[in-house]
Amino acid sequence: GGGVYKLRSSTMERSDTDLVMLCLNGGREAFSELVVRHQQAVYNLAYRMTRNHQDAADLAQEAFVRAFRKLHSYKPAYSFRNWVMGICANLTRNRFRSEIRRRDLETRHAQETVPAEDQSDPRHALLEQALARLPEQTRVPLVLKYIEDFSLEDIAQALRLGLSAVKMRLARGRKELQRHVRLLQAEEGIQP
Repeated sequence: GGGVYKLRSSTMERSDTDLVMLCLNGGREAFSELVVRHQQAVYNLAYRMTRNHQDAADLAQEAFVRAFRKLHSYKPAYSFRNWVMGICANLTRNRFRSEIRRRDLETRHAQETVPAEDQSDPRHALLEQALARLPEQTRVPLVLKYIEDFSLEDIAQALRLGLSAVKMRLARGRKELQRHVRLLQAEEGIQP
């Protein structure tokens, strides 16, 4: 009993898994609550990977649309947040392949036109720039691990990779990141 109106006040105390179950049983409002809970995390991930607000908003929205369509395949053993972020990471990865050249040119142009004093912490800005230069194959796992704080298992699940492949990409990514930081320091005449 109680129907839809009862749901409104009680969704906040429900777990994500409860909300998924409600949604699968026809309670669409439950999905809105999941979106409200996780949209910022999903958007932040998309933005770190695309460096573009509009693309990030589009990808976050598309990730939730896909999650809604694939809800029946969600496994309650996993965190819903990590599951939907995995969907977002894969969408972003797929989009990268088609846009990477165009974006490279835009990024170079933007770096020339943005005044340096806009970047609060120069080391942070340097790291962000170095990260932007990495191929998505190594950038995505690094962002998930060190910025989003995913476990190795969560990264493997999100990117549909084996654990050893994740470890390999992280190791390679860290090496490449250090190399790019050194290159950027040299370009900008910063002493390491």
